[in-house]
Amino acid sequence: MQHTLLGPEAFRRAMDLYFERHDGQAVTCDDFVQAMQDASGIDLSQFKRWYSQAGTPAVKVRGHYDAATRSYTLEVEQSCSPTPGQPTKEPFYIPLAIGLLSRNGHELPLRLDGESARHGDNGMTTRVLHVHRPQQSFRFVDVSEPPVPSLLRGFSAPVKLDFEYADHELAFLATHDSDAVCRWDAAQRIFARAILELAARRRNDRPPAVDETLIEMVRALLADTSSDPALITLALTPPAFSVLAEQTSPIDVDNLHAARQFTISAVARALRRDFERVYDKTGSHATYAPDRIQIARRSLKNACLLFLNAVNDPAARALAVRQLDHADNMTDTMGALVALNDTTGPERDAALARFETRWRDEPLVLDKWFALQAVSALAGTLERVRRLALHPAYNPRNPNRVRALIGAFAHANWPRFHDASGAGYAFVAEQLLAIDRSNPQIAARLVAAFNLWRRFDARRAELQRFQLARIADTAGISPDVAEIVSRGLM
Repeated sequence: MQHTLLGPEAFRRAMDLYFERHDGQAVTCDDFVQAMQDASGIDLSQFKRWYSQAGTPAVKVRGHYDAATRSYTLEVEQSCSPTPGQPTKEPFYIPLAIGLLSRNGHELPLRLDGESARHGDNGMTTRVLHVHRPQQSFRFVDVSEPPVPSLLRGFSAPVKLDFEYADHELAFLATHDSDAVCRWDAAQRIFARAILELAARRRNDRPPAVDETLIEMVRALLADTSSDPALITLALTPPAFSVLAEQTSPIDVDNLHAARQFTISAVARALRRDFERVYDKTGSHATYAPDRIQIARRSLKNACLLFLNAVNDPAARALAVRQLDHADNMTDTMGALVALNDTTGPERDAALARFETRWRDEPLVLDKWFALQAVSALAGTLERVRRLALHPAYNPRNPNRVRALIGAFAHANWPRFHDASGAGYAFVAEQLLAIDRSNPQIAARLVAAFNLWRRFDARRAELQRFQLARIADTAGISPDVAEIVSRGLM
């Protein structure tokens, strides 16, 4: 943030001053900020609130275009929720990097009211707004048309951004913005909206439907041949369940999981030929090399393969098996296995068996095999994890192996760990109590899987609370586990 506020040249001068003053010394954050301030002439005393105030600021932005004056105004409001010991928060000093896009995707001028034309007409496509008051207004002039604002470019500050984008505006940013972070964020928001809307439809017994805006956004991303394939991969990746869970209260495990799966499969069915085309195009017959270009192409290829296997038909599974057969690197091998992991055909078990036979003597690689099965959304996953806990290669005294199997199931498999029966909770509680005797630190990390129990529906919340109470009442539990459990039950 200091680099963003100062700019690269002033920041470099400040770094030189910092080393000149403090090389070889033990220094504080205050010393660093002071060097930034002295070298740049920018008052950073307010910036120090980032170090003294807890919590994540929320930045609410609203935009208004005035055709008569050809101006666009951004109204910015910041706030931060109370935290223990800090009921009232003073305004932070926030660098808010923004751009304005025209309807055809071109960057518009970024000249603020009161600036000379020369100052604003310098080719600048991103501008940093210095947000340091509770409410501020920024008026841009010579704006020829209503723009789509590109906000928080480069993730210029760790804040929660609130702007009322329409779906078509988000899709536009995802496919046209020059800033990679904003493109990714816009795509994530479109996916999240579609999934959350579908979950709401399921709760209200309404028929499932996926908004055409999402389909068209993905189509455009797949047709984009000029952008970095690594960026396209990230934009195509739907939000993780944990991200979606943060946006719901209580956490609706069943409908949220079903909605996410339906959305992915609906996109895959609608754009199957597009995914197949990009998969074929990004496949490489060149000798494997761990360079940036090949890595990006492999990531996009495997993203397409994952979507195709969401359809769960023999042709898609055969494609994954063929990739597994010809893979000359672990990325493509795991890409094929991940694609098969939630499918129901015989190919999945055969592929997993082959992988185990090939890599059984490589412990770190075999950890991938354990973890992959632990995070599968298939209905029989808990029973499979139980069997794997008895596998000859599983050692409860090996932290990596415990994290790969029990840890992955508890922390990453939301639909199966949080099954309404409570069986997942009971299993993890049993495992962590046994592990606690030899490795309290690993056991304590497993207990953390219950940290959000209050945010679930009444049944799941009570089932998790019961397991926490059971752990707390167990004689001889370690201080590591006892501390986390006692905090969780407070």
